[in-house]
Amino acid sequence: MATIHKQITQWRDGLLAPNQNDVLLTLIPEKNAISIADFYKEEGIFSIEESAFLKKCLKQHQQHIKETGSPIFGIAQDKFNFEIEGKMYQMPFLLADASIKKNRFNSTFEIEQIEDFYINPLLLKVLNLKVLPENTTEAIDELQSLGLKVELENGIWAANFHPHRFVLQKELDAVLEAPQLSESLKSLFGEENENTPLEISEHFLFSADESQRVAIEKSKDNHLVIQGPPGTGKSQVIANLIGKALGGNKNALLVAEKSVALQVIYDQLKKKELHHFCVLYHHELKSKHIVRSLQNTWKYLEAIPKKHVVVGQKSELLQQSLDLTLDRLRQHDLIGGISFNAFKKGFTPNEKARYLSKKPSVLEWIKDKIILKQLENNDFPIFGGWSKLKTEQNSIHSIEEAMNKALRLLQNVSNNNLNCIELQKSIKLSGLVSLFYYNDQALPSDLFEEDSKKQKQFLKLFKELKTLTEKEELLKREEAHWNKSFSLSELQEFLAAVASTTRFSLKHWRTKNKVFKYTDLNLLEAKKALENLVELNTTRRDLINTKEKLRKLNIPEEFPVLEHIHFAISRLNSVDNNEVQSLFKMSKKERLAIKNSVSIHTEISQLLRTYFNLDEKEPIQKQIQELKEVLPQLVENSARIESISNLTKYALSKTQSLKEAEEVIYNSHWKDFKGRFPSLAEINGSDLSSKIEECITTFDKESEEFSLSIAQQIKTKFEEYHTLLQTPANKLSQEEKALKKNLRKGKSILVKAFEKKRVFPSVRELLESEAKLWIQLLHPVFLCSPYSVAKSLPIDFAFDLAVFDEASQIPLSHIVGSVQRSNRIVISGDQQQMAPQFYFQKKDHQQADALHHASFYWENSLLTHHYRSVHPRLIAFSNQYFYENKLKTFPTVNPQKPIELISTDGVFNERSNEKEARIVAEIIIEKIKNKAFDFGLVAFSQTQLNAILEKIPTKYLDQLADKDAVFIQSLENVQGDQCEHLIISLGYAKNENGDFHMRFGPLNQEQGHRRLNVLMSRAIAKITFVRSVTSDDFSISANEGVESLRKLMLFLEEENTEAESSFGDGIQQKNQQLEVSDVSKTFQSGQSVIDFYRTSVSRGWKVGFII
Repeated sequence: MATIHKQITQWRDGLLAPNQNDVLLTLIPEKNAISIADFYKEEGIFSIEESAFLKKCLKQHQQHIKETGSPIFGIAQDKFNFEIEGKMYQMPFLLADASIKKNRFNSTFEIEQIEDFYINPLLLKVLNLKVLPENTTEAIDELQSLGLKVELENGIWAANFHPHRFVLQKELDAVLEAPQLSESLKSLFGEENENTPLEISEHFLFSADESQRVAIEKSKDNHLVIQGPPGTGKSQVIANLIGKALGGNKNALLVAEKSVALQVIYDQLKKKELHHFCVLYHHELKSKHIVRSLQNTWKYLEAIPKKHVVVGQKSELLQQSLDLTLDRLRQHDLIGGISFNAFKKGFTPNEKARYLSKKPSVLEWIKDKIILKQLENNDFPIFGGWSKLKTEQNSIHSIEEAMNKALRLLQNVSNNNLNCIELQKSIKLSGLVSLFYYNDQALPSDLFEEDSKKQKQFLKLFKELKTLTEKEELLKREEAHWNKSFSLSELQEFLAAVASTTRFSLKHWRTKNKVFKYTDLNLLEAKKALENLVELNTTRRDLINTKEKLRKLNIPEEFPVLEHIHFAISRLNSVDNNEVQSLFKMSKKERLAIKNSVSIHTEISQLLRTYFNLDEKEPIQKQIQELKEVLPQLVENSARIESISNLTKYALSKTQSLKEAEEVIYNSHWKDFKGRFPSLAEINGSDLSSKIEECITTFDKESEEFSLSIAQQIKTKFEEYHTLLQTPANKLSQEEKALKKNLRKGKSILVKAFEKKRVFPSVRELLESEAKLWIQLLHPVFLCSPYSVAKSLPIDFAFDLAVFDEASQIPLSHIVGSVQRSNRIVISGDQQQMAPQFYFQKKDHQQADALHHASFYWENSLLTHHYRSVHPRLIAFSNQYFYENKLKTFPTVNPQKPIELISTDGVFNERSNEKEARIVAEIIIEKIKNKAFDFGLVAFSQTQLNAILEKIPTKYLDQLADKDAVFIQSLENVQGDQCEHLIISLGYAKNENGDFHMRFGPLNQEQGHRRLNVLMSRAIAKITFVRSVTSDDFSISANEGVESLRKLMLFLEEENTEAESSFGDGIQQKNQQLEVSDVSKTFQSGQSVIDFYRTSVSRGWKVGFII
C-alpha cells in the first residue's frame, strides 16, 4: 500500500512540477496570454475584439475538451513579478475557469467567468507556502513581510491555463487522505485480492456477439480489460454492461475523456428509454441542468404506469437447442460412423429398402466396396458362399484347418443334415441331460419330475438338512471352551448342578468343581455354554435322522450331491415343460448318448462361431463342403478377402448386388439415426433458418421486456421510499426510522432545488447531502469525464461498476479516483490507438495510459467482430499489420469499390503538394455540390490540409460548418472519428530536384505507426487515397512509422491488382444470397451462427443453409 501511496504522491507532485513553458509560471502578455481588462468586472463578463491569439486559444480549448473532457481556458487576475535565487518569475495571482465563445455577428469573443477565483497553486508551490490571503494587497504585504520583494502588475489576462490539473490534484489528495484504499485500486497496482462476484442480470439490452458475451461473462468474476479494435462494438458491450448492472439493482459509472464516447452510450440507452436514469456530465454541467434532470426523472417515475413485467428466458433455451443441433451435426460418427453432412452428401434415403440390424459402418463399407469391386473384376463370386467365412479375424489357412476338423467331428454325429439351429438345440438339450448326473453317476430320474411325491419329500428333507447343518456349524463353536467331550447324561448332570440355587448341597458343590476343571468360563457363561452343548447334541441326532430318511429314498446323503440335485430341480422347473417331458420319455441309454455327445457338439459350435457365418437352416456339413470347393479361389485372393469385415460379408449374404447392399447398409444406418433423433433427421436449411430467426426475434422481444423491467424496478423502489415516508414511526425498526429521516431530509432538499429559478446547489453539494439517496435512485448511471468525476463526485460516492472507455487515451492517474470509488472495474480500449498527451509535464513525470497498465495486471478479452467497414478491404491493412488478422468482417451486398487509389506526379514544395491539393479539393467540391456530407478529409500535415482548404471556395466551406458527419483533420489530430467516405492526401513527395527525403512529421515520431492504424480504420464504405509517390520510392526503414507507410503503399498497390473473396470457407455468394454449405463446420457455436445471420441479413443478404 505504501508503494501505491508513493506513486499517487508522485503524480500529484507532477501536476505541480514547475515547467518553464507553463503560463502559470511565466505569464508574458501577447505571447502566452492576452490582456482583456485593466481591472476586474464584478459581473465577470468580457467582450474582446477578435485576435489571432484568442482564435488559437479557442481552437485549442475546444480540441482539448473534445479529446480529454477537460476545459483549459481561464482568466487570471493580477500578476506577481519577483526573483528567487537569480531566477525571475512573472506569475498570475488569482485564477478562475472561464468560457469563451465567438460572436459571429460582431466578430468579438465573449469571455465569461464561470467559477470563483482561487490562488495560483504553482505560486504557492514556488514560494513553498500552504496558504496566502486571497486579497491582493494583503498577499503582497505578507510576502514582503517574509522578505520577498514583489512587484504587482494589475490586470485581467486570458489564456489556456489548464486549470483542470488542479482539479485532478485535489482528486489525488482525496484518495491519499481516504481511510483506506479500495480493493479495486490495490488490484490495479498488482496487489492480490479476492474479488466478490458482481451480481448482475443475465439478460441483455442489445444483441451481443460471441466475443462480446465472453467479455461480459468474464467481468462478472474479475476486473477486466476489453481490447476493442475499431468497429468491434465496444459501445454495445458497455451499454449491455450498464443495463445488466441496472437489472441487478446496481449503479454504474462510465468514464471517457471524449464527450462523443459518452454521448454514444447515452444514445444507446435512450433507445431503450433508460436515459431517464442517466446523468451525462462531460466537462461542464451546470447545477441547474442536473437539478432539472433529476426533476424530469422524478416526474417520469410518477407518470409511467405500474406494470408487472416478466422477462422471458426462452431465447437462452432456443440457443441451447441450436447448440445441441450443431453439436450433433458436427459429430464425426453420427450416422454409420460418419457425420450428418457427409452422410447426406453420399446418400438419399429410400424408405422401401430393407433394414439390417447387423451392418458395417459406412467407412467400413466404403473401404470394403473398393476391394469387392477388385474381386469382382477378377471373376471372384462376391455373392457366393465365401461370405460365410470370418476372414477378418482368421487367415485362409486357419479356416481351411477348421473346415477339415469340423468335417471330421461331423462324421461322429448321427444326423448328417444337422444345421446350426439343431446343433444349438442339441447342446442345450445336452445341458439339461447333464443335470440327471453327478460325476457321471446317474441320479433317480423321478426326483426331477415336477411336483412328484419324491421331489416334494426331497425338497423338504434338503431344507431341513441345510438348516440343521447351519445350526450345527453355529453351535460347534461352544466346544472350543471345553477340554473334554461329554455324553448327554453328563451334560444334563452338569447343567443341573450349575443351575441349582440350593445353598447346602454337597453333591452339587462337587459337580460344580468338576465342571470348572474342564473350562475357563465363569458360572453364568458356563451355564449358557452347557445349554448350547445340549442343543448341539440334539441337532446332531436330528441330522442323523434326516440323512437316514434320504437314504430310504435312495438319495445320496453327501451334501454336494444334494446341492446339485436341488439346483437341477430349480433349473428344470424353469425351462419349457415340453423339453423336460421329452427327457423323461427317453431311456437311460438315450439320455447317456445325448450327454456323451455334448463335447463333440460344443467343439463344432466353437469352430462355427470362430471361423464361419453359416446359414442357420442349411445343413452344416453341406455348407462346409461347398466352402471347401471354393477354397482355391479364396487362397488366390486371400489378402483381399481377409481385409473385408464380417459385417460387410453378412450384408452381402442378404443382398444380390453391390448397389442393393449399399442401399441396404445406408438405409439401415439412416433408420437407426432417425429412431434416435427424429427431429434432426427431418431438418433442412429452411428449418435451420427458422430456428435462427426464432432465436433472434425471441431475444429482441426479451431485450425490450428487460428494459421495461428496469424502469419498473426503479419505480418500485421509488414507491417504496414514499411508502416508508408515510409509515408511522411505531411500525418501523430503528434502521427504517434512520432511513426515513434521511429520505425526508433528502426529498426536502431536492424539492427546494426543483422550485429554484437561479442559484442552484452544486453537484457536489447535492451528492454530499441527504439527497444522495434519491439521486442514486433517480440517476444510478453517471456518464462522466475524469475531470467531471474529480470535480463533482465525493471520493466516498461509491459505484458497483465502473467502465472506462477509450482508455488508451486516459492517463493512469486520471482513473485513480474513479477506481477508488468502484467495486468492479472494466477498462475498454485499443492498444493500437494513440496514447494520451501530457501538457506542461516533464518527461520523468509522464506515465502509462490506463489501458496499457491494466492489461498487465488484469485479464484481457478481445472483441473480434468488426462491424464498421462494409467491405473487408477497408479494414484489411489494420487487420493484417495491427490485429494479426483476428478481426472477422461482414461485407454488404454489392458494395462499391472500397479503395480508390489516385496516383499523380505532384511535387513537394514549401511543405505542401499543390497538385494533390487541387485533386482533393475538386473531389470535395463535387461532394458538396451533390449534398454528400458524409466524408472525412485527412491530410498528412496541417500545411497540406491548409493548401487543400484554400482551394475550396468559401461558399462551399460554409456549408460544412454545421455538418457533424463531416470531419477535416490533419493526421496527428485524427482520433475516434468515422465517416462513409474517407479522403486522404499524402502530400509528401519528391521535391523539384527529384529527391524524396521521407520526412513525414508526426509519422516519424514515437507512436507514428499507430497514426496509420487510426487513419485506415475510419472509413465505413470507401477510401480515396491521393499520392504522388509509390512503394518503389521508399527504402526499408528502421523507423516504425515510416516502414508502416511503405507497407501501406504496397497494400494500396496490391488492392489495384488483386481481387479477393470476402467470405471464408463454407460460405458461397450467389448474387445477393449467401449459402452456407456445412454450418456445423463453418461455425463453432449457435451464437456464432446467430451473429453471422443477424449481421448478414441487416446488411442486405439473404442467408441459406444447405443440409
